[in-house]
Amino acid sequence: EACLDALEPLIDERTTLFGYSMGARIALDLALRRPVARLVLESGTAGIEDEAERVRRRADDEELARLLDKGDMLEFVRRWERHPALASLRDFADSLRAERLRHRPAGLASALRKLGTGAQPSYWAQLSSLRAPVTLIAGERDEKFAAIARRMHSLLPQSELRLIDGAGHAPHIEQPQSFLGALRWNGS
Repeated sequence: EACLDALEPLIDERTTLFGYSMGARIALDLALRRPVARLVLESGTAGIEDEAERVRRRADDEELARLLDKGDMLEFVRRWERHPALASLRDFADSLRAERLRHRPAGLASALRKLGTGAQPSYWAQLSSLRAPVTLIAGERDEKFAAIARRMHSLLPQSELRLIDGAGHAPHIEQPQSFLGALRWNGS
């Protein structure tokens, strides 16, 4: 909440917000609080609607956060890499692992506890009130998030859905040229 409160005054109707995965939920939250020019959400969700599922997700995230609390960054990264949504990133595993191992464990643990899908509210009921144009990007091989993007697209008043061929959960890494093309709004 403090992070959102700090960012909120920096956002106005000229702002384009972009978010990937967890960052997409944060960007969506901000766009629901303040008018923005445009919103780009990559592999994002409007949250978990079912309370029991949110409780399960918080428990899973807490288990990962405890690994980080113990300083076991390598085991955290190994578990993270085994997540089904990230299977398409195996070709990039070495470079991504090196990058992930440079992160601060305490910061990651805090993010899991405070910004994980189970910790954040569901925004599904608010999507129809969003007036900014939204570009939804998902990898066509990421079945879960492609389906979520389709559902969000059906509920948003102004949205464009871009499914990236040959990409999973991280189109910006897996298919960068197609991802850049998807950033165009109505050919602009």
